[in-house]
Amino acid sequence: MARLSRAIIFILKFENFSADSGILRRMNNDDYLFVYGTLRRGAVRTDAGERAFAQLNAAASFVERASMDGRLFEVDGCPGACYQFAVGSLVIGELYEVDDVAGLFAALDAYEESDSHFAEPREYQRQRVPVALDSGSVVYAWVYLYNCPIDGLPLIESGDYLHWQGEKEVLLRNIKLDQFTGSSTGLLGKLLFWLIVVVVVVLAVLWFFGHTDFLVHIDGMDWRAMFEM
Repeated sequence: MARLSRAIIFILKFENFSADSGILRRMNNDDYLFVYGTLRRGAVRTDAGERAFAQLNAAASFVERASMDGRLFEVDGCPGACYQFAVGSLVIGELYEVDDVAGLFAALDAYEESDSHFAEPREYQRQRVPVALDSGSVVYAWVYLYNCPIDGLPLIESGDYLHWQGEKEVLLRNIKLDQFTGSSTGLLGKLLFWLIVVVVVVLAVLWFFGHTDFLVHIDGMDWRAMFEM
């Protein structure tokens, strides 16, 4: 249904349209922003990302979970989405209704390095694309799209940046656990080796000093005569 809604929107060139069922609405009186990466709720962010996220929440209101046609790639550890109509895959994100349009987009253009202060070609470009809400509505929203060649970039097949971040966190945790386990095993082996050495030495000493002939010999020695010499 969401893909059919997109097709209808595309054919009508985003004319005002309302379905009797209420599933499809064209909302063109407000400005909307679709975020799919570090500005999503629950995403792991840098300090700059936290500041941008705070500005987003101050100037816009969260609407609901949404998606757009396209593919999501990993770009130096960050997400980069490319919009492609009817590509057969989706980029998952969230829709915001923007109150302070000028202020917010000035801040986010700088955060995404897509304003005039950055040299061409800029990595990200703000464009408007049709976005499908989970509730069934389709809106025309701003989104920061990756604007450079995608050759060789790893594809995030789920299209979900939060899911991808979770997978990476689990992978890193497992790697650290394996490293810790390996180092612990090596340390344990060394401790066990030296423990065996100490035990053998102690047993040898006890046997030596516990030998009957040796003790009799020690007991019968004239220690005073030895020192007088």
